[in-house]
Amino acid sequence: MKVIGFTGNYDDKQDARCYLMADSSVLYTGRPFFIPDFAQRFVAAPTIVVRTGRLGKCIAPKFAHRYWDAVTAGFSVMACQDVDGRMEALDRAFDGAAIVGDWVPAASVEDVLHTIVEVKVDDTLVSRHCLADMRLPLADALSAVSTRCSIKMGDLLFTGDAGTPFTLSPGMRLTSSIGDRNVLDVKVRL
Repeated sequence: MKVIGFTGNYDDKQDARCYLMADSSVLYTGRPFFIPDFAQRFVAAPTIVVRTGRLGKCIAPKFAHRYWDAVTAGFSVMACQDVDGRMEALDRAFDGAAIVGDWVPAASVEDVLHTIVEVKVDDTLVSRHCLADMRLPLADALSAVSTRCSIKMGDLLFTGDAGTPFTLSPGMRLTSSIGDRNVLDVKVRL
């Protein structure tokens, strides 16, 4: 399984960039996120996560919808170590850096693209987005990645920042819902 993330937010018009995370980076809902001690500050960005359900290589955008099978909410956590804000690859790929909620099966393209995902921090709404809001369409993102590496069943696509990133602190509670269904509940601990 690969975890492929995209940088930037849904309103940002910059060129899309992606990064890879280790499979050990995945932290599923219900488990606490422990703030590591290798950096002074950790920032979490709410995101929509899509799971792939087929094997593919060099996928054309018009066929990309055939490759995803579920959607959920998540957080991409980054370690901030440099004064100027630069991040090294491992500052995004450490254990627990990819927080993932429970999967909601997608019966159609519309289910994936227009499912509203709400994200809360300590019961305060911080994001309400759907994949149709992405600056880089999901089909184009999946197609671009598949030209460089094979897409396999179970790969995760972190689709970009679906809200303003925030600094994590002990005691926070991160929750998300898709429609009426709660899909993510993670407590932040030291």
